[in-house]
Amino acid sequence: MTDLSALHPVFRRQIECMMADDKQGLMEIYHPEVKSLRFQGVLEGKEAISDLMEKYEDLQPEFLGVLEYVHSDDQIMTRSAMRIKGEEIVAVGSYVIRDGKIWRQFGCDEGGVRDWWA
Repeated sequence: MTDLSALHPVFRRQIECMMADDKQGLMEIYHPEVKSLRFQGVLEGKEAISDLMEKYEDLQPEFLGVLEYVHSDDQIMTRSAMRIKGEEIVAVGSYVIRDGKIWRQFGCDEGGVRDWWA
């Protein structure tokens, strides 16, 4: 899927901010009470999300495209292709939206957890 206009506005904004390296814009789409569940653990609050995003900057993430996607008014589920440190991966994510922001986020990479920070 290359037509971003078909995406939920919150997910579309997330992709746009990632592609533009706009950390401030990216943080604006997260709810103050955000929780993010990953195999590495649970992150709670915007500060924890911001800290993770700073680590991601060193990985030079590149959004390649949406492979599968569905959304409702307050839920989003996606499989997206990305390049991280030169490695092409498929990221799977689910989001619950509250007050127009990401309130709950669940994500992983197909093929298992990678330790990019080791």
